[in-house]
Amino acid sequence: MKHLLTLIMLASTALLLTSCNDLAADKVVLAEDRFINRQVIFFTDDRKISEEVEYYDAIIELKSKYPEDLKHLEVVNQKSDHSNPNIQSPVYPAIIVVDNNRIVTKISGKAQKEQIIKSVSKAIKQW
Repeated sequence: MKHLLTLIMLASTALLLTSCNDLAADKVVLAEDRFINRQVIFFTDDRKISEEVEYYDAIIELKSKYPEDLKHLEVVNQKSDHSNPNIQSPVYPAIIVVDNNRIVTKISGKAQKEQIIKSVSKAIKQW
């Protein structure tokens, strides 16, 4: 009986762990079940500010090209992300573009400004 209970607990834990999604998944699953129609989300980390210069430059240029689409740019700081159960942490820095609750573009880590602009622009043009 003791072994059966242990087996059931292990199986349920394994099932729970394998059902978890991360940012690499193609759907954005939020704790509050909020549906994201169209959104650009920037993940930042104050400790890696020197690595984020290309991202900031790209965001400035993208805001000038697509002011309405980036009007509600969501910025998630690494510090506040720990207390925010709604969004799972990616590699910092990162930008994701969400369309119809699906991640259509994801740039993370070290990236060139032109690469960021090209990828995000391509996704926004499809909106």
